Amino acid sequence: MQNPILQLQDLVVGFPGRVLTSPLSLQLPVGARLGIIGGNGSGKTTLLKTLMGLQAPLEGSFRWKPGSAFGYVPQESHVDPLFPLSVDDLLKMGMLQGLSRFRKISKSNKRAGQAMLEEMEILHRQEALVRDLSGGERQRALIARAWISKPQILVMDEPFAALDHRFKEKLWEIFSSWQRDHELTLLIIDHDLNRIINQVDWLIVLGHRGTAIGPVETILQPETLSHAYGAPLHVHRENGQFQVHFL
Repeated sequence: MQNPILQLQDLVVGFPGRVLTSPLSLQLPVGARLGIIGGNGSGKTTLLKTLMGLQAPLEGSFRWKPGSAFGYVPQESHVDPLFPLSVDDLLKMGMLQGLSRFRKISKSNKRAGQAMLEEMEILHRQEALVRDLSGGERQRALIARAWISKPQILVMDEPFAALDHRFKEKLWEIFSSWQRDHELTLLIIDHDLNRIINQVDWLIVLGHRGTAIGPVETILQPETLSHAYGAPLHVHRENGQFQVHFL
């Protein structure tokens, strides 16, 4: 593969004395959607933090395409509820990431911010404190902050957790639009196995008994998933959609 956005070479993540993954190797193309799935405590968030440079790998290496800019959406529950920050302040923090050190936020930047909040359906909450938002509103504000500077890579830890079904469906449409217009690469942790496998084209499956990594259709084999999850399951297609059922 020529000029991948991300390369993993025998990457192992975890903590001193506690290995969470077997070696991971991957070449991810620009504009791909990579889903990261697995049971509780399997290392999903640790893997994201490692790839974001927030934690050192135990073994192996990873390399992003030089010059790549990131947007990061943490779990909504990890946001400090006592921090007195408004939605507008949060968005300005995201804008400043995409500006040179001494530039100010322009009127066009502000208009782009308002358009972003409207797309996330929280424009009416622009002046509200983040701590006063509902869980779903706070999640949408975090996504707006991560994307407002138009990074090449959007890394998201359970971005759908606090959203209702209608906005979950809308968000996938929004992601498709961003990818179409900007060659955006997505890395997403999601606990809804049957949703994520039908929305991404690459998968990393982390489990206490094994790890699988590769294109979706290669990974979605019963023996591969059963080994990673440590439980028997069945995989089939229904109306063009993959479905996984634990037995």
